[in-house]
Amino acid sequence: MHFFEPIKQSRASEEVLAQLKGAILQGAYKEGDKLPSERELTNLFNVSRGVVREAIRGLQVSGYVKIKQGPLGGAFVKENSAGLLEMGVSDLYSSKKLSINEVGRVRQYIEPEIARLAALNVTDGYRKKLEIALEQEKQGFESNEDLMNKLTAVHFILAEMSGNIILKNILISLISLTHQIINELLTESLLTIHRIGEHDDVFMSVITGDPEAARKSMAFHSACFCDAFVQLEKATVEKATAANSVQASSFPSSPCPFNGPGKK
Repeated sequence: MHFFEPIKQSRASEEVLAQLKGAILQGAYKEGDKLPSERELTNLFNVSRGVVREAIRGLQVSGYVKIKQGPLGGAFVKENSAGLLEMGVSDLYSSKKLSINEVGRVRQYIEPEIARLAALNVTDGYRKKLEIALEQEKQGFESNEDLMNKLTAVHFILAEMSGNIILKNILISLISLTHQIINELLTESLLTIHRIGEHDDVFMSVITGDPEAARKSMAFHSACFCDAFVQLEKATVEKATAANSVQASSFPSSPCPFNGPGKK
C-alpha cells in the first residue's frame, strides 16, 4: 500500500519531496525503514529518476534519511526529531546567528539537569552502559574524531536516562554542532580542551543514584569544558588577526582536574 499520488512536472522534485516527507511524518515510514527504490518511486510518481534523486537528496540534507551504499543500500529513515534540530542549529551557526559562546552556555544550563534526572532513573542496565562507555574513554584512540566519539558516549547515555526527549534531542543537536566546530577550529589534540577522566565524578554520582551530586559534578565538568571550548573561538580569532605571531602551543588547556572538584 502506497501513500503517493502522480504529480505534475512543474516543481516536480519539490512535490516529490513534500509527499515523501509527509509519509515519514505521518508514520508510513518509521525510523530504520527503507524508502522505496528509485525505480519504484519513479513509477509511483510518474517522474524521471533525476527528479527522484533530487527529492531524496533533499530528504538527506534535511535530516530525514541517511543513504547507505551497496546491494542492500538505499534511503533509510532517521530519527527525525534530533536530525531536524541538528540541521537547524547547524544552519544558525553557519549563518553566524549562533556563537560558540551561546552553544557552550546552553550546554552548561541543560547538562547538570540531565545528569540529575539520570541519577533518578539509574538501572542496572544503564550502569553497565555507563561502565562500558567510561572504560572505552580510557582506551587508545586513533584521531580527535575517534576520541570525541568516545568522550561523548557518556553524555548520550545520560541524555537517554533523563527520560526527557526534549532535553535529549537538544543535547544531541548541540553535541553534533560541538563536534563540527572542533573539527573546523581545533588544530591540536582534543585533550587540550577535554582530558581523560573528567567524567569520573559524574559517573560515580549517577550510578550511586545521588541526583544532587550528579548535578554538581556535571555542572563543574560542563563549566570547565565550555570555558575551554569558548577559548577555542578566541584563540582562532587571535590567530587570524595576528597571523603567525600566535603559535598553536599558546592555546590554553582545560582547567579541570582529572577527578573533579576538590581532587588532587
